Amino acid sequence: MSRKTLNKTIVNSFNDEFEWRCMSLLIESCVCAKFNYNINIDCEEEYISAVLLDYIDKCPQAAEWQIDIAPEYRIYKDEILKRKKSAKSAPRIDFRFSRWTESAKLSYFVEAKNLIETDTPKEEKKGKKGNTITISADNLHKRYIRTGIDNYLSEKYPANGCLVGYILQGKTENIINRLNRCLYDFNRSAEILQKQSFNLKDFDECYTSTHGDVSIEHLMFNFTFN
Repeated sequence: MSRKTLNKTIVNSFNDEFEWRCMSLLIESCVCAKFNYNINIDCEEEYISAVLLDYIDKCPQAAEWQIDIAPEYRIYKDEILKRKKSAKSAPRIDFRFSRWTESAKLSYFVEAKNLIETDTPKEEKKGKKGNTITISADNLHKRYIRTGIDNYLSEKYPANGCLVGYILQGKTENIINRLNRCLYDFNRSAEILQKQSFNLKDFDECYTSTHGDVSIEHLMFNFTFN
């Protein structure tokens, strides 16, 4: 093995360990949120993300691993830096994890989306108390693909990241089947989500989707008590 190959192997090993730790912190925060907060269909993604971020930010394990987390991280690219587009148009991603090594800064990005299995009523934010609207499960599944998966594929989001599904109603297996049905309907059957082990302790709702030469990792956080 050449020195160049060896160095690349070491770098990949550091990156893999860092990403595994970021996922582990996310999972720990999900468990905490599920049992200590009332996470339900009336919760917006931003609220759930705020709860997870607060936990991770105060987590002793994050401090021990020297991992920092930032919310709603803006991604600035050349077209913005060269003033071809407004900085206000820069896309945001829900979380950016980061840490420094002796020679580099490691980053890992996470985008989260609410998911449900079937159409579900939700209390309206505006108007008289008690008014409800119906959330379309199909719309959320399509949104997960179009503004989650496709934002990674278009490089709107950095490649070194994953998607997280906040499941607020229904069963994870059924939601995965519905997401895959959407991909079939979009003539993208080769890109379906498939169960995958990421060697994460006490957590097995991990999936991978393959898009040509690109793979995307998915974590499904089910906040229901089914």
